[in-house]
Amino acid sequence: MGYKVPDWKKSVDQNQFEVETDNGTFLMPKAEYLTGRQVQRLSKADEVEGGIYTVLDEIAPGLGEALLDVPVAVVKEMVAEWQKDAGIELGESSASASS
Repeated sequence: MGYKVPDWKKSVDQNQFEVETDNGTFLMPKAEYLTGRQVQRLSKADEVEGGIYTVLDEIAPGLGEALLDVPVAVVKEMVAEWQKDAGIELGESSASASS
């Protein structure tokens, strides 16, 4: 029978993560609603000119620019909270931790 991709775009509008900066409030799709292309860009952010800031601008226009003068530790914390909000935890898997 196969699989029909649902109309996920409606969910993206409803499932957003809000980031407040001195330059305003930005809405990012929750991490689980990123497209494959966005996930690829994030995973290779170190290889992109402008790094994570360029990729964040692609996901939420203006956010990367707004974070340029913010300490890297705060940017990492924001990304960790965004992932945590989606139930994504960073760190070792139980399989690799037990080796």
